[in-house]
Parts: sequence; C-alpha cells; structure tokens
Amino acid sequence: MNIRHKRPPDSLFMLLDTICDTFGGILLLAVLLTLLTSQENEAHIGAPSDDTDFVKRQLEIAKANLHQTLNLSAQLQAKARDDRWKDQIQLITTRKDLQEQLQQSEDIISRKTKDIQAAAAADPAERAKELNAQMADARLRQAEATNRLAAAKQDLDRLKQRQADLEHQINIKTQETQRQLRLPKEHETGKDVVYVVARYGLIYPCRNSDLSRNETTIEWGLLGTAEPVPGKGLPPSATDSYFAELARNNVYVVFCAFEDSFPAFMQARQAAVSKGLSYGWEPFRIVDGSVAFGSHGHIPKPQ
Repeated sequence: MNIRHKRPPDSLFMLLDTICDTFGGILLLAVLLTLLTSQENEAHIGAPSDDTDFVKRQLEIAKANLHQTLNLSAQLQAKARDDRWKDQIQLITTRKDLQEQLQQSEDIISRKTKDIQAAAAADPAERAKELNAQMADARLRQAEATNRLAAAKQDLDRLKQRQADLEHQINIKTQETQRQLRLPKEHETGKDVVYVVARYGLIYPCRNSDLSRNETTIEWGLLGTAEPVPGKGLPPSATDSYFAELARNNVYVVFCAFEDSFPAFMQARQAAVSKGLSYGWEPFRIVDGSVAFGSHGHIPKPQ
C-alpha cells in the first residue's frame, strides 16, 4: 500500500510547480512583456513636445548644411571658371610630372652610385681578372666567327669551281650532240636547168638524158603542168646512170620535192652530187597540186 504525503492546499509548491513548468515560463514572459509595454507607452505620452522639438532642430540643421553646401558648390564652380585656377591646376599637374621625373632620375643616380661604389669597393686585381676573362671570351668568339667566315668562303670557291666544271661538261656534251651544218650558198651560173620531180617515193625527171621532154613517166598538161604517173618513176637507187649521162650536158638539177617523197629526194640529191652536178630544190605540198612550168615563174639557183 502506497504512502501518501498530505500537502496543505495553499502552499507555495503549486506556485513553484507552475513557474518551473513550460506553461508557467510562457505565462511569466507574457506578464513581463505587458508590464514593459505599458511603461513605454506612458513615457511616450508624457513627453510629446521633446520629440517635436528634436525633429525641428534636426530639420533646421539639415537646411543650414544644405545652404552651406550650395554656397560652397557655387564658389567652386566660380573658381573653376576662373583662368587663374585653371593655370594653377595645370601647374600642379606639371609639378607632379616633374616630381615623378625627378624621382626616376634620383633612382637612376642611386643605382649608378651603388654600382660605382661596388666597383670601387671590389679588389682591382679581381676586377682586372674579370675584365681579362671577358676580353678573352670576346677574342674567342671573334676567332670562331673568323673561322666560320673562312670556311664559308672556301665553300663558295668550291661551289664556283664545281659550277665551272659542270658548265664545261655541259658545253662538251652540247658540242657532241650538235652537228655542224653548212648553210646552202646559192650562186649564179650559166648552165641550163633540168627539173626532177620527187613524188610517190620515186624520181620523175622532166627531161631525158638527151634533154628531150620526158613524156613516158610524166603527163603534161596544156598549161605546162607536169603530173607524175604513179608507180612509173625511177627508184632513187637507180638514178646514178641518169645523172651520169646528164653530167655531160653542162646542166644543173632542180628537185621539186613533195612532202611524201623527201627521203627519195635526199637519196637522189646525193647521187647527183656524186656525179658532179650542182643542184637546187623547192618544197611542194600535195594540196597545191601538180608542178606548173611557165614563163612567169622563177628558177632556183644551184648550190
């Protein structure tokens, strides 16, 4: 059976329990806040005139400060428009630049002075050794540069000699590949001319060996045209006897060489030259037609 302790109904335990409880703490804070609020309201109600005077004084001070500021701004603007103040500002800027230049000059002088003092404080023998080492190094670099220049000149000389050798070899090879030819030299002669047509790879003499007109292998037209008959001409190798007989008649030969028979013309020309005949020649094209003889033409001179 539990023991029950009796407590008086009006004791302070109930008050302490209420205060120490969470609800009691909240209640206590509410009471304190009510008391403080009522005291502050009473203080404000009791002195309304003091706050009004304070606000008025602050407003007057602000007006006075604004007036002073406006006056000062007007004075500064007036001074800014004055040329004397402009000159003073420019002089101040110039003075600042001069001060900076003077400071830079002083710094340079200070560094130079320190260098001179360091050089003066150094041992002359050590300084001389250092200068001698620098001089030797400079001489070494100069010698290396001189050697490089001499080597470059030698290389240039070798290249020039090589170029000359190559040019000489090129000239030799050019001369070996070139064939010296004599240009034909025409001359006047009192001999009669005998025409020979080189066509279709064959040789067609316009006259026989007795200087009569050849009508066997050439068809003659009414206007003096000579049309070789295909396949009836002389082979170039069979012209030796013809030119041998022709050489007795005091004549020279003129070849009318068509483009399809140039090798035959070259072989026949060689045969004529071997028999002591002078010759001349004229190139002809197949599209130009047959060879035409007339009183208004020209006679090629012998070579």
